[in-house]
Amino acid sequence: MKFPLRHLLVISVLMVGSLALAACGDEDEEEPLSPTSTPAPATATVGADPQGFAEFADLAARAVAEQDMSFFAQRVKGRTYTCTESDVGAEAWGIEQGLCQEVGQQVDVVEFGYWRSEGLLKRPDSMVTAIADYFVSALPGENDGYGTGAVQLYATGTARSSEPSLTYRSAILTAITPVGEGAASKPVRTARGVSFQYVDGRWAITGMLWADVLAEELLSAETAPYNDWTRY
Repeated sequence: MKFPLRHLLVISVLMVGSLALAACGDEDEEEPLSPTSTPAPATATVGADPQGFAEFADLAARAVAEQDMSFFAQRVKGRTYTCTESDVGAEAWGIEQGLCQEVGQQVDVVEFGYWRSEGLLKRPDSMVTAIADYFVSALPGENDGYGTGAVQLYATGTARSSEPSLTYRSAILTAITPVGEGAASKPVRTARGVSFQYVDGRWAITGMLWADVLAEELLSAETAPYNDWTRY
């Protein structure tokens, strides 16, 4: 087998180095060192998020631009909810059908609010699906006064949860997406207010305000249902 010249040079250097080490070992009569195993790759860990939401919003905006679903999926975190009598059975209202099987059952939920309508408590994996679907359905080739149809982080704000003691920070996303069924479908400016809560060093996604109708109201400080509405 023929080796390139540079490979032969490397092999020669290694052989000379090995002979030199062997000679030193004979003179010093030291016990050979036990071989060390190659360290295994470190397990990937998720680092802490910046506690300031404005700084975190920069990371979220980059994830939106790159359509990095892992950024969002790993942050979805349900809160514990105790099922009531009205949550059980076919007539359950305000909660995903079948989520509560008995009174007193504790389940993990995320909050889906629907602008100008009622809200719904759903399973956490529903949030992952909703965010992924928003990226998939966006129409980047469309344009209007808010920009292109691609998903963008448009503003941030502060919102109150359906649980009165909880306050969330919100990343208000917008895109142009198809709204309607079949032939009646048309490109429309829509918005999603993704709610975050700082938990154990991470900004966790706990809910979403969904706006397909009158979405522009979420995109203005005068009409948005947020405090501290700030254009990103």
